[in-house]
Amino acid sequence: MYNCGIRFGEVLDYPLRCLLISPDIEDESTTLEDAQDALAHVAGVVLNYFIDKNIPHNILIADEGMTVYIIPRKFDMLIENVQVFTSFETLCGVIKCKTAQEYETLNPEKIAVNLEESVSYTKADFEALK
Repeated sequence: MYNCGIRFGEVLDYPLRCLLISPDIEDESTTLEDAQDALAHVAGVVLNYFIDKNIPHNILIADEGMTVYIIPRKFDMLIENVQVFTSFETLCGVIKCKTAQEYETLNPEKIAVNLEESVSYTKADFEALK
């Protein structure tokens, strides 16, 4: 079917639990097209699983389409009560503030804790997902 394996991993030492999917190009016989096709197929399977299980998530495609980051997250039921925006920019480190006061008192450690507690999948749920 595909002439390329796929590597699964997770991002470590980050406030959010995140899956990482990329092609495993072992030799020169694997073409870029094979690698991209295999990655697209596997990413589609994973994302369809998330959709079927009603798991909210964000996707970031990087490295010229050769790496896919999938960030499963908790539901944010009432957007006006959410302390952290859950757009992929925020989840990837570009923090948006709702007010000028929030910007002026921005604390990176507090943001990391808030992301982990309010947005990120719990460790147990993430392990079960893997």
